[in-house]
Amino acid sequence: MKRWNQFGAIETIYEEEQELSSPSLSPSSSSSPPPLHSIINAWSLDSGCEPDVLIRVQGTSFHLHKDRMISRSSYLKRHLTGVSNVTLSPPLNITVETFATVAGFCYSGRVHLTASNVAAVRVAAELLGMSTEGESLCDVAELYFERVIGIDALRVLRSCVILLPEAETTASLASRCIEALVWEGYDVTFMDVVVAMELQHFQLLACSLNRRLPNHDVLYNMVDLYLKVRQGHENKYGKLTEEQKTEICNNIDCAKLSPRILVSCVQNPRMPLRFMVRAILMEHLNTRRTLAAAAPPQPEQRTSLREFLQRDSAQRQAAQIKEAMDSTYSRIQSLERELRGMKMVLLHHQAEDEEHRTNAFNSERSASFHFVPLETRRIQRGGRGSVSSSGFLLPSGTNKNDDGVGACHDGNKVPKMTRFFGHRFVTGLKNAFRISNSASN
Repeated sequence: MKRWNQFGAIETIYEEEQELSSPSLSPSSSSSPPPLHSIINAWSLDSGCEPDVLIRVQGTSFHLHKDRMISRSSYLKRHLTGVSNVTLSPPLNITVETFATVAGFCYSGRVHLTASNVAAVRVAAELLGMSTEGESLCDVAELYFERVIGIDALRVLRSCVILLPEAETTASLASRCIEALVWEGYDVTFMDVVVAMELQHFQLLACSLNRRLPNHDVLYNMVDLYLKVRQGHENKYGKLTEEQKTEICNNIDCAKLSPRILVSCVQNPRMPLRFMVRAILMEHLNTRRTLAAAAPPQPEQRTSLREFLQRDSAQRQAAQIKEAMDSTYSRIQSLERELRGMKMVLLHHQAEDEEHRTNAFNSERSASFHFVPLETRRIQRGGRGSVSSSGFLLPSGTNKNDDGVGACHDGNKVPKMTRFFGHRFVTGLKNAFRISNSASN
């Protein structure tokens, strides 16, 4: 017979704390079952059969009896058909400790549940298809979960966070914990738990709460805090796009918000613009309903004291809503001014970029196609007969600019520089020919 040391770390599984394992919560959790290795050894002695399947979980091997495992789990029944080993790998979110608890239930029909492990066992039971007829592990864990969230829903919620998304997709465990906390009035205690979630997990949870909560004030506060934390820690979590914010806020039903939260939502700069528009429309609809309720009765109708008090209350509410509407309109105008300012800045930057590209193009073109006048090329030769050979000098009295260079134009007349250049050029030619004739004589 194989010894228990083949199971590695499984021997210490049941040494965890025994919190909230009250016998009154579930018959199956009334006492801790014996360790898994003792259960397997006892079954081997009674049946005369050695373990005949190998199940690997996160690097740990479990030598178990095939008939016991497939009798409780439809998943294992499918995957152990014709084979003697299987590996439970992702997307199955099952730890070694959780599987040891599940395997013990397959042998004895008993399981030790606490507020810390009930979510993990409930998820594992769902993933492994342990919902067979009779007292299935899904039923046992579900019964315990429903009872324990009335005692310590916050502890259960913390254990659900590390099991997302399976904890929500299998049995809506996280959203049910939050729902229990809201009903008990502890809607603030879980905020620090949910704001640390990944974006896709938070979106999944918000979608579930949209269906579960009849009032969305808590959901709005949760979303607002999540956006606030993400905005303040962009280096850690990354910046949310406007589309991502809108997708999150779409889980909030404005019709299920109280008037106070609705006004706060309209004036909240963290909310995406499309969601704020929906909130404004809902606020206007509520205002119209309130004004209609506050309309004076027809003269021929008698007004009872109750109707009078209702109308007076409606008028006060209408005055408060009108004040909130004025504040909302101011906020809308401020947003419009900000949008116009952003548009002007973008247009200004676009114009600067276009000007920069144009200047760069002209600069490259000037460097590539530099033109040298014919006269300048002749002067640069420095040969005989050139202006330079005859001692080209500016005549005294020629106007100069600040750089000491002769002025090129004199009003609308022929440029002085051009006249002087022509005169000196002809004189230089004459001198050159005169010198040449003298040399030949």
